[in-house]
Amino acid sequence: MAPQKDKTVDTVNRGHCAIGLAVRVSGIVGGMLAGANAGIAETTDGAWDRVEEISVTVARSEERALQPAHTLDEQAIERRQPTDFTEVFRAVLGVGIRTNSRGEAVLRLRGSEERQSQIFIDGAPISVPWDGRADLSLFPASFIRKVNILKSAAPIEYGANAVLGVVDISTYEKADAFKLNARSEMGSHGSRLVEGEVFVPLDGASLQLGGNHFKRDAVTVASRDPIPFDPLAGDGRTNTDLESTSFFGAAALERDWGSVRISAMDIDAKKGIAAAAHIDPAEGNPRFWRYPDWHMTQISLAGDISISEATDLRINSWHQRFSQQIVSYGDVSYSVAEERQDDRDRTYGGRLVLSHDWRHLTTRLVTSLQESTHTQTETDLLANSSGDPDRFRQRLFSIGGEVDIPISDRVKSSFSVAYDRATTPLTGGRPMQDAISKWAAAGATEWQATPDLTVTATIGQRTRFPTMRELYGNALGRFLLNPGLKPETALVGDITFAWMPTDQPFELTVTPWFTRIGDTLSQRNVTVDGIARRQRFNLDGSRGVGIEAGIVWQASSAVTLEANAFWQDLKADRDAEGNRPTLYQRPQSQLLLAANYETPGGSSLRAEMNHLGQAFDENEDGTLARLGTSTEFNVKFYMPVKQTDYGVWQIYGAVNNITDTTILPQLGLPDAGRTFKLGIRLKSD
Repeated sequence: MAPQKDKTVDTVNRGHCAIGLAVRVSGIVGGMLAGANAGIAETTDGAWDRVEEISVTVARSEERALQPAHTLDEQAIERRQPTDFTEVFRAVLGVGIRTNSRGEAVLRLRGSEERQSQIFIDGAPISVPWDGRADLSLFPASFIRKVNILKSAAPIEYGANAVLGVVDISTYEKADAFKLNARSEMGSHGSRLVEGEVFVPLDGASLQLGGNHFKRDAVTVASRDPIPFDPLAGDGRTNTDLESTSFFGAAALERDWGSVRISAMDIDAKKGIAAAAHIDPAEGNPRFWRYPDWHMTQISLAGDISISEATDLRINSWHQRFSQQIVSYGDVSYSVAEERQDDRDRTYGGRLVLSHDWRHLTTRLVTSLQESTHTQTETDLLANSSGDPDRFRQRLFSIGGEVDIPISDRVKSSFSVAYDRATTPLTGGRPMQDAISKWAAAGATEWQATPDLTVTATIGQRTRFPTMRELYGNALGRFLLNPGLKPETALVGDITFAWMPTDQPFELTVTPWFTRIGDTLSQRNVTVDGIARRQRFNLDGSRGVGIEAGIVWQASSAVTLEANAFWQDLKADRDAEGNRPTLYQRPQSQLLLAANYETPGGSSLRAEMNHLGQAFDENEDGTLARLGTSTEFNVKFYMPVKQTDYGVWQIYGAVNNITDTTILPQLGLPDAGRTFKLGIRLKSD
């Protein structure tokens, strides 16, 4: 008889904590309160990924109705044997990962464009505001303790730009004893990993420290057919080496009045960027780039205080320092450097949430502010001359309120409204962009139809403002500017049916959803003086419908089976000439089948199949190209070998894309072919 699942999945251990931090934002904004990390959730252990309603950034309460979140706890993450963030999110329902032409591994939720969803670590956004994206391949997975994935209209705590979903990551560790984790790993194309971390509990406090070093020589190629102009022989991709060193630290203090936690992350990397090798360099214009210096430091401060029995104050603040060098070469030999772009970004931000429980309802006041300054210098290396630094600045402000209304014992609703505003006071000498402001609203209703069936409906309208790069960046002369870009507005909604029968060893979720996006941002080819350039512009809009479903079956005490299916139909509105533009790189379907086998001795084996459906892309000449379907098979395992006072030594390994299938999410930039890794680690009990 399979063990029954513990239904108390909403057990939220909110550390009641508080702190105020005066952050100097600019000469105009003198300071603001901020902090980070509230609502750290603890849930009962399970042998499968669970749909839970907990979040690092958004507080969950008995009265609040929130869209269900797909949650990965430590056990679920461990089964994936991830080295970096990308391996955590691959084969997750409704989540897509691809590496773009700038070499950035980016994430999409339900077919969204990557800037339409946001990623938070300990309550702070990690996307570089200049571009609105983060390269997930450079973030080590060892820092992650829990992941919440919210698809649909995100709660207003996440601020502007989180229009089609949020990934909320927690590094929070809580234990009563000293913990030590370490591992060493080797794999395909000379990949090497060494990392370690410690957790030290103190009297009413705790300390976490960790470090990571990773290096690889190249990315594996399954077939050279999609990249005929990559000259490297064998199964490696030209100019895809990577080396990174990361450090992480956190300190938490807990007292009767609450708790406070500060966390810091530093990543120092250098890497090559694969050229779009489907383009003939003699006829087209592929990028031949390297990033000799990529560096991000992010500090987050978090708190949550109970002012009274009925009133809570949560505050978050963050400071991000980012710098990178982009060096452009003349050809695929990468022997002659022609141009260099030096970028430096400084970002300050904060969020304040004041909640109060009235007699029959709960209210929240939410405000957030973020300012980012980008400095960019371009150097002609052949002429040995540098231009003057260009400075850009963007401010994002949001203020809103939410109310929770318990309608009956089995029905509760939450409604919110927010005002978002974006300004760009510095434009690097480009034409000024007018201030943009939009209203946002959302609603969620949760109905406990039966003890086993929960139905949750959400609807909301949110805004994504153009990034500074979309407004003013020219990417070493590749882009034609369009300062008249408008913000995207997204109306999104879904209904989730979650069935978890108490007398059966399985759980089932089904979610039909829709999106309606106005002024969808896209790209087009424009020829100026005989030179082809790309330009960002607003489509009239786009719409989409889809459905996702997942089932987890505890077939026995040792075997868990998973099946996830995702389908979507996304279409752009017709333009003035009656033509319907194509939305590129949006796979129509996704299917995951997985089996997990776990022994009483602590060994684990996971086998999975991940199928990706058809999508489209744009050739260099503007014609339409079809991206084929693909199916990959992966196997991952870990096995204990020795118990020690500090934990258990394990051997672990993985073989991904066993059949060496070509996976093509974007023209000229296939995903890795067959790869393997093997390692040994010490894991605390």
